[in-house]
Amino acid sequence: MNGVKSIFNHLINSNIFVATCIIVLALSSQILLESKNGYINVFVFFATIFTYNFQRIVRIKNGIAHKRKEWLLNNLAFIYSLITFSGFISLFFFFQFKPNTQILILTTGIISVLYPFGLRKIPFLKIFIISSIWTISSMGLLISENNLPLNSNTILQLFSRFLFVFAITIPFDIRDVKYDKNNIKTIPVLLGTFFSRLIAILSLIALKIISFYQHLYYNLSVNILIAIILCCCFSSVLIIKSDENKDDFYFSFWIESLSIFFYLFLMISLFI
Repeated sequence: MNGVKSIFNHLINSNIFVATCIIVLALSSQILLESKNGYINVFVFFATIFTYNFQRIVRIKNGIAHKRKEWLLNNLAFIYSLITFSGFISLFFFFQFKPNTQILILTTGIISVLYPFGLRKIPFLKIFIISSIWTISSMGLLISENNLPLNSNTILQLFSRFLFVFAITIPFDIRDVKYDKNNIKTIPVLLGTFFSRLIAILSLIALKIISFYQHLYYNLSVNILIAIILCCCFSSVLIIKSDENKDDFYFSFWIESLSIFFYLFLMISLFI
């Protein structure tokens, strides 16, 4: 049992797990948009590993407190190898994409690189940056590369994805209150845990309303609608249970896994 937990901790601390979650969310987009692109999926996976580990190394080098600092310092050779390998893979696939997709990647890439150098300290900007980048990475790149029409339905899909990521990101800000309260103004730092959870739940309610609207006017199937509603309800339960006293594994595994559950709910709906 300890060996299994050690493997999970390794995957979480090296950001391989978070990269898996975002690629699974990208697979969810393929179901919702009925369009596929394997190159985008591979790029998103390795670019996420590169970006997250780069940001974490920068923060630690700048002396910023981090709960995984000790693990990272003990595994620097592995992390640097992971950053290098992921960077080369990401760069290779970057040159396979269309110019408009490359511009989108460069824009989000610049924001991601600048994030640990000061952007994250701008009051309340942190969660909007994360939600926007995850929305673009898990759905926007697919729309761009596959030349999908940017119509009202697609925009609603993007906004729905933003709401979902926004909702499941709030628990991480709740977890990080003790690290952020002296450095960054976040929603939990300003409003406290209760109101932060309430905002997350309201975001999921808005997502359900949009999905119901898409069912009525944009041919979103009833099975997918039910899957989205069930996933939002399941996510709400885990969000309600989020507080700063929960251990890091609860957030880094269970809350992060909500992206995986989103995909699983959609997959099940396809076979019913």
